[in-house]
Amino acid sequence: MKEVEFIEGCKRRDRKVQKLLYEKYSADFFGVCKRYLKNVELAEDVLVKGFLKVFEHIDSFEGKGNFEGWMRRIFINECLMELRKKQDFTIYLESSNIQPSREASALENLYEQDVLKLLEFLPTGCRTVFNLYVIEGFKHSEIAEQLNISEGTSKSQLNLAKEKLKVLLNEYGIEKYKSS
Repeated sequence: MKEVEFIEGCKRRDRKVQKLLYEKYSADFFGVCKRYLKNVELAEDVLVKGFLKVFEHIDSFEGKGNFEGWMRRIFINECLMELRKKQDFTIYLESSNIQPSREASALENLYEQDVLKLLEFLPTGCRTVFNLYVIEGFKHSEIAEQLNISEGTSKSQLNLAKEKLKVLLNEYGIEKYKSS
């Protein structure tokens, strides 16, 4: 089924089309939810809430942008709302003294699966900023607005996340990232 058919069917509230949309995108968006929320059951709940919101607000999609991107934004926002609701979004205060190392740039070339597995070990604040900046492509100004933090805090959280990922990669024996 083509994207436009999904959109039109969902606008008509066609349950079969909604089910097909869910089946097509649920695995991808579950992955998005798991990146933000460590708890699998909570990620499943947010996945369902996200799809309900997609179906509820489908009329607001004007077709001018990427439909999958529009949906992704809904799922990210649902995850962020859940983190705020649970008061689980904490910023590491000691991160303000962290300066990016030369080795941190090596993290730019990580294998996606290595990073995704290790992200769950990061503190919530670091993980959230890393997801938004590196994976979702948000700017620091957008992250700051979404999370009600300063741009500087967003940048320091990203640097801290990269440093912690480097340590985790070393601990888990991923040779490519070991310090010499």
